[in-house]
Amino acid sequence: MNQGRPEPARGGGLLLAGVLLTGLNLRGAIAAVSPVLPEVRAELGLSPTVAGLLTTLPVLCFAALAPAAAWFGRRVGAERAVLAGLVTLAVATAVRVLDGAAVLLAGTFLIGAAMTLGNVLLPPVVKRDFGPRAGTVTGLYTGTLAAGAAAAAALTAPIATLWGWRAGLACWAVLAVVAAAVWGWATRAAGAGPSPDAGAGGSGDSGLRVWRHRGAWAVSGVLALQSALYYAVTAWLPSLLVDELGSVDAGAAAATTFQLIGIPGTLLVPALVGRWAGQRGLGLAVVAGWAVLLVGLLAAPAAWPVWAVVGGLAQGAGLSLAFTLVVLRSADDDQARRLSGMAQLVGYSAGAAGPLLAGALYAVSGGWVAPLLLLLVLAAGYAGVVLVAGRPGTLTEPLPSHGSPVRTRR
Repeated sequence: MNQGRPEPARGGGLLLAGVLLTGLNLRGAIAAVSPVLPEVRAELGLSPTVAGLLTTLPVLCFAALAPAAAWFGRRVGAERAVLAGLVTLAVATAVRVLDGAAVLLAGTFLIGAAMTLGNVLLPPVVKRDFGPRAGTVTGLYTGTLAAGAAAAAALTAPIATLWGWRAGLACWAVLAVVAAAVWGWATRAAGAGPSPDAGAGGSGDSGLRVWRHRGAWAVSGVLALQSALYYAVTAWLPSLLVDELGSVDAGAAAATTFQLIGIPGTLLVPALVGRWAGQRGLGLAVVAGWAVLLVGLLAAPAAWPVWAVVGGLAQGAGLSLAFTLVVLRSADDDQARRLSGMAQLVGYSAGAAGPLLAGALYAVSGGWVAPLLLLLVLAAGYAGVVLVAGRPGTLTEPLPSHGSPVRTRR
């Protein structure tokens, strides 16, 4: 990080292509599992618990390995670290299908670790190399993230029908290879390399202490509450509609609608983020969408097509906004790396806990009122943190003490 001398924006079309292709790979290998999970369980004899790990283990990696990803990015440079992640993703996606359950789980862990590098380190690269366009580019690559997951979920089953589930899962390695090639070419063309503070110590050790900064906690809280709501609704929406309406088809259709509408939802943020200095209005609009979904399911579950569309827009826009806030609230790429690591540790920990808490409330209460009320409470908390995280400006030192207000750099 060059302190006191801001670097000019270097992000051109080739680097933008590399960023978008990387985003396209950051969920697909996970989303590909669910469509072929019955075949995988039947052939490998997996228990329900082990089968569940195939989709939950990467999310746990997103949380647990986020600090390590931030550290690795500082040591070798974000560009090299993301490239290493894409290569690892390609190898793990291809190799995990070559043997039994142990290899499948080991490969899934490596996939989660590789995706964590992209999750954490794309924001600082975008922050540094795209300058005033950083917020828009962040929203765009979040859109490709959602599109990659949707494509994998839609295409894996047809591929598996033709060539088997192993081919259906392994074929997504090709997309990671393409992304790695474009990313490597783009970062070399931009003259990218490790940051000056990449070695031991360095200026990175004297930067903003994000874990002690109120504004950083607000940004992390946005991703945490967004993730908790998203994963809870994703996990339980089909079951809720089966219980309330007695229709398996309605549950499946609602889940599909909720996910697919998330793609245009992610594109709303880059289209709107440059119109205002802050992002409070966008954040409150996302919260309103979540509230409409939850209240609608409580009051009139039979109208699920409306609620699924509104909720899909909210979950897509909310994910895009959460990543965009990491970029916009950071003063430079080093701070973006630190804030990204913190936000994703906090955010995906909450994401993993959301479905568990909703499921526990359902088991205790025997119905969906209590879980939906819990999610409404989370949505109210979301409104509170986004009012703080959405203020214009960046996080700055020194740390406020004794309740003094957080200062921002305008």
